[in-house]
Amino acid sequence: MHIRFRILVTAMLLVLGCWTVYYSWPQRSIRYGSYTFSDEEDRHLSSYPNARYAYGMQAWMEIQPERAATFFRQAVLLNALHLDAWLKLAETEAEQGRTAKAEAILTFTTHMTDQVFRWKWPQIVLASELGMDTVFYGNMNYLLSGKVLVQDVFQLLHTHLDGNASAVTAALEPSHLPAYLDWLMRWGMPDESDVVWQAMTAIEAPDKETALRYSHFLLGHKRIGESRDIWQQVTGSRGLTNPGFEKEITGRGFDWRHWGEKEGNWALKRVNYQAAEGNSALKITFNGRQNISFHHIYQIVALEPNTRYRLTYAWKSRGITTDQGPFVEIVGYDKKGLYRAGPMITGTQGWHDEAIAFEMPPDGHAAVLRLRRRASMRFDAKIKGMVWLDNFRLEQKGMEATEH
Repeated sequence: MHIRFRILVTAMLLVLGCWTVYYSWPQRSIRYGSYTFSDEEDRHLSSYPNARYAYGMQAWMEIQPERAATFFRQAVLLNALHLDAWLKLAETEAEQGRTAKAEAILTFTTHMTDQVFRWKWPQIVLASELGMDTVFYGNMNYLLSGKVLVQDVFQLLHTHLDGNASAVTAALEPSHLPAYLDWLMRWGMPDESDVVWQAMTAIEAPDKETALRYSHFLLGHKRIGESRDIWQQVTGSRGLTNPGFEKEITGRGFDWRHWGEKEGNWALKRVNYQAAEGNSALKITFNGRQNISFHHIYQIVALEPNTRYRLTYAWKSRGITTDQGPFVEIVGYDKKGLYRAGPMITGTQGWHDEAIAFEMPPDGHAAVLRLRRRASMRFDAKIKGMVWLDNFRLEQKGMEATEH
């Protein structure tokens, strides 16, 4: 009796094992996407929605929209929650001119995925093709609210509205305007960014960080007046910014800017000792390795056209070598025709003031103030030593200062 029972159980397990292998083998093909797309495989996989979807995609790539639609319909009949199949079915219906069916499917899937990011992008693309603005703009704003595909969303939205920043601004929720402004700045669009900035400021004052980045962007595009107004409103700085290096250098807008040098020929550091005035000064150290041309610390200053100025600054040095020492120069930023340079500093000198008088051209609105050193033509040309800068002052005056 026990032997018969064991034989029966063994037989049942064998049958179950064979059935499992038979059932699982198609699942393996579906999981790994190893389809042959043969007629026999088509019949064998006719009850698997993912396989129907794969066959539909194959037909779609072979430019057979009607056949693809058939497979997509089979997929959603087998699994009504197969959203990818639904959306591709809508696309095939639209391709064949059955716009009403495509719109109905898109509306249905949009309601099904109301709070789901996963399918928003294909819905957006399809809504754009079908002219369904409610779905298009609604899903756009939803993706932006989750910070999903932000760059792609703005690119499509901007293209969809022919680059009309006013139309894009109207389509966006107010909370997404700063992100759109960032996108426009990244792509270098000052005219369009002004539209967004005006819309933002009409609602509320943008945060300080956004305002500073925008001022920096405008200055880079020579929008000096607009940049200056925003900078002054946010920082309170008029004329020179951080003239005594009492604050950390931000490297943007009308603040001081500098950049490093990979080979270590010089080093720049803000120091809290040995200042000419206040608590801090800027120290530049030359390491004597090469005959460098230096122009790596500067500030852009907004000025009035056809106006005379006097720049005064304090500096000192220790052990500056070669015949070509550092000097301060003023160069036109937005217009040519302005150049003034102060004297070089060499050797070791204590704190003392220098002054440069200059006049802005009639059409000039900004100048670049920077520390410079030209390469030497002598044999002992490798510059070494230290220079400290402090207490820059700018006054509208006559030309009493000695010009260099």
